[in-house]
Amino acid sequence: MRNRAKNRIITVICGCLLMAACGGERRVEGEMAFDPGSLMTMAESFLKAGDYSNAMRLYQRAATESPTHVPSRLGLAKTYQALGATDAALNFYDQVLRLDPANLEAKLGTGQMLITKNRPRDAIPFLSELSKSDPENYRIFNMLGLAHDLLGEQEDAQMNYGRGLELVPDNISLLNNLALSFAFEEQYAPAIKLLSKAINLDYTVTKAQQNLVLVYVLSGEEEAGRQIGAGLMTEEEMVNNIRHYNWVKTLPAAQRAQAIYLGIKNFPLKSDQSTGRERATSHTTAPQETSTDPKKAQLQALLAKEAELTDHDGTPRTDAPLRQGPPQNIRDTQEGEMKASQAADGQPVEAAPPTPVTDYAPVRYRHRVQLGAYPSVAVAEAGWDKLKGRSGGLLEPYTSLVKLVTLADGRTLFRLFVGGIEDKSLAETTCTALQEENVDCLVLRTVAE
Repeated sequence: MRNRAKNRIITVICGCLLMAACGGERRVEGEMAFDPGSLMTMAESFLKAGDYSNAMRLYQRAATESPTHVPSRLGLAKTYQALGATDAALNFYDQVLRLDPANLEAKLGTGQMLITKNRPRDAIPFLSELSKSDPENYRIFNMLGLAHDLLGEQEDAQMNYGRGLELVPDNISLLNNLALSFAFEEQYAPAIKLLSKAINLDYTVTKAQQNLVLVYVLSGEEEAGRQIGAGLMTEEEMVNNIRHYNWVKTLPAAQRAQAIYLGIKNFPLKSDQSTGRERATSHTTAPQETSTDPKKAQLQALLAKEAELTDHDGTPRTDAPLRQGPPQNIRDTQEGEMKASQAADGQPVEAAPPTPVTDYAPVRYRHRVQLGAYPSVAVAEAGWDKLKGRSGGLLEPYTSLVKLVTLADGRTLFRLFVGGIEDKSLAETTCTALQEENVDCLVLRTVAE
């Protein structure tokens, strides 16, 4: 009896000690709160493993416990971004920037999401300002290139890809995107050279090989594309991809970029829109394909769980557990799109399309007289002075125009043009006259700024 009483006393004392030790912690959804550092470590492990449900659960717990905890909100943003829920990702990136205005990861994520949502006009000023504060970050220039490509501004896109390649000359993502930019405006030779370089840098990254198939089909060399893709795709995948690429070939440059980077498959045509290609219908739609993206399945499961926490009208249930997830707008993003944000990191993934850009202008071209290409602006201007003196007065009425260009091997040069000439016939006449004065030149068609 005496021993039994002693055991009871010990049990009561231990219980009191445990209660005292845990008295400062509170429960969240029936679970004891962990140390924030441990929560983040576990959540990041789940995120890297692709277990988005558990990652989100832990990030939400940390965010609920601490209204000013930045890492948990950044983790939620990345999780929703990985799932393609762009509105929810933007929501949490915005929360991070309100708590930590200088957070670079949140700024880069915001730029990616603006592109992914097909909002390049919003992304360009945001990313341009960001590039001023972080001019050595190649990812910013990669995203700027994507944004300009989506608007059909391939020359500006290529300039930004070139700036990125100056920082990281062998970056496969930049090489891929620059190659596609050339292909969008039907410059297939430099596109093929760039993709060949990317393949030689790392043959295990199959995206460059897949893009090479795309470029050959766009150029009309379908058989060459099939030969390259034979070891990459099943016969069924080959048939579907060739059909899709042939449809992309019928689109103008901006829509080509949207179809490839964003997966958009339905483009309305304005009555006053001229694309240079005849169409029999008022809109163009890609052939139907079946998507088996596992991320969509996970997002659907999370959305189903989200629905359990709300009534039929979308309002939170009073008996639902406490949560820190995004509001109703996540349901508007269940077909969220991941291609552009991962293209900025070099790993585009098939996903459903966002709303197409409908206010872009048709691509316009100008014809210019090129006098040469130089390693710097200063050398190009010096070249202008020499050529002007040799032109027999032909260049007197004009000024120099120097533009950056990225070559197929990733190097950059500065092209020297005759400023003020944009008409094809005037350009050809001027170039012929200059050649008679032993001044070398050629007429190039370039995209209008």
